Amino acid sequence: MNIRRTLVALAAASLVPALVAAQALPDGKSLVAKHVAAMGGREALDKHTSLHQTGTFSMPAMGIEGPIHLYRAKPALLLQQITLGSFGEMTQGFDGTTAWAIQPMQGASVMTGEQAAAVKQQADFFADFPDPSRYTTIETVSAEDFEGRKCYKVKMVRAEGGGEAMQFFDVETGLAAGIIRTIENPQMGKIDITVVLSDYKDQGGVLMPSKMVQKTPQGDVVLTFTGYEWDKVEAKIFELPDAVKAMVKP
Repeated sequence: MNIRRTLVALAAASLVPALVAAQALPDGKSLVAKHVAAMGGREALDKHTSLHQTGTFSMPAMGIEGPIHLYRAKPALLLQQITLGSFGEMTQGFDGTTAWAIQPMQGASVMTGEQAAAVKQQADFFADFPDPSRYTTIETVSAEDFEGRKCYKVKMVRAEGGGEAMQFFDVETGLAAGIIRTIENPQMGKIDITVVLSDYKDQGGVLMPSKMVQKTPQGDVVLTFTGYEWDKVEAKIFELPDAVKAMVKP
């Protein structure tokens, strides 16, 4: 018996299960394409110029709830307003250049670094329709359960800023089920958060999640959207508030 040949054969045989498992996983870019198609296709969103969403913001563990207004417009404009009764109003925005926030008791601030990059990404009108050309890595890692759903886990690394996240795509529907990423928290430093997307509904020809649950060390944050108004947002709504203008260098 040729012992060396036998050992080589055994080593090769041991690799077969891993290779078969890898081959069984669909390509990451194909999963992104399936998600985009399931939402109605990029062209469905491209028919619109802006979107005003209304709903509720809540933190169940703290008994906090209030209305939320989310304004978005092409190509990357954002304004988010959350009113929490006696706590006051939390506002965040991006005017195409500056990412900013106004918080109760903290006042106005201009974001930089990872925080600014995250808001800029959120402001992208096509943020829910990933463009593969903007990523250096789109790799399917595994097939696993995510919040009670069978999903494919895909590692996605953005070319701009190098932001990395794990995106989960529902095996059955192809739609994004959620995401896990690390963010910079002003009080706690870097923390991992999980965002769960559910209750997709057709809105103006675009399938959109009406419920988003953000799981953080401080407790769950639940966004539930019930109102959608397309193409009626005025550009002036994205202009910097005076308190923020005073902080921006000319």
